[in-house]
Amino acid sequence: MATAFSLILGLLGVAALAFWILAIRLSYRVERLRKPDLRNPRLVYTNIFFTAFWSPPAAAPEDKKVQQQMRVRLSAALGCLLVMAALSFALPLLPRDTTKVAPPAAPVFHAVGTTLSYIRSNQSGAKPERILVHIPSPNEIHVAKLAAPCTDAAYVTAIIDPATDEAKTLTGGRLRRDATQLPQAFFTLDPARKLIVRLGDPTAAPAETPDAPPAPWRMYDFDLAEFALLGPREPKSFSFGLAMAWPDGAPPIVRILGAANAKFLYSSDSGARQHFHISGPAFTDPAIGSRGGEMITDAKFGHVIEARFGRPNHSGYDNFLLKLTSVAEGRAGNQTWREAIAAHWKDCPADPA
Repeated sequence: MATAFSLILGLLGVAALAFWILAIRLSYRVERLRKPDLRNPRLVYTNIFFTAFWSPPAAAPEDKKVQQQMRVRLSAALGCLLVMAALSFALPLLPRDTTKVAPPAAPVFHAVGTTLSYIRSNQSGAKPERILVHIPSPNEIHVAKLAAPCTDAAYVTAIIDPATDEAKTLTGGRLRRDATQLPQAFFTLDPARKLIVRLGDPTAAPAETPDAPPAPWRMYDFDLAEFALLGPREPKSFSFGLAMAWPDGAPPIVRILGAANAKFLYSSDSGARQHFHISGPAFTDPAIGSRGGEMITDAKFGHVIEARFGRPNHSGYDNFLLKLTSVAEGRAGNQTWREAIAAHWKDCPADPA
């Protein structure tokens, strides 16, 4: 209703201006009637109200007729202005139009079964390792880390809580010869935001219980796999927390790295890619300084396309480079996953007795 009233006010304003201009034209016409010797009456000052409501005693009939037309047009102009004034007082009291805004587009997720293939290495390309990120269900991620065939390979799984967009459980283990997981370490996020770390058995007593990093937390040595389900999908800055398992060093096993800030830089490839600069406490070394870098994500699905950071996420590495090599959706992804983990131990020598 408020929009309709605003439109009416605009139309009344245009009508008032039109009547006013017509009245001015008649005013000059009256001047010509009263002063026939004027060469250019439009250059003469005219008072339209005086002309409309006063006439000389010996005014000609035509003078009076034009005066009457002026009065009608002036009255119409003033009437429009009075109606506008009245409506302007009522306008703030009217309910505003509630324009229906289209809800934001629902996020797009990879089809169940999708497998993303990466190469993780030093930024020099040294120590390349094949990383497979598999999505067996809408809230589950499996990651296999495959170096040379017939060698030890990590197999890590995570269950994602859709309410918080972070992992609620994460299980680290090794890839068996039968392409299943041998679970070895169990990480659980409890309601008090403690990471409960158990070793060997999911029912064992907690080995460590550090405070979880800021929400939503990510496990750095999970090779950014969470992004395949959780994004980001919007071209804007965001933040997350990082933890990292480091079993090769001195205790603790789990290191809480802290907050990471992803500053949106720009979009490329016609908006298909989003570029972020990664920094923050999680990527700050007291001795070296910033060890962050750049991350490129897929704008539609949110998975990482490429990431270059100064901080390594596994022992034996100097820094971190992750590059996407292929994406197989749905059934094709399931086949890619099964074939890759089966081929890793195929025709390998038996374990020594």
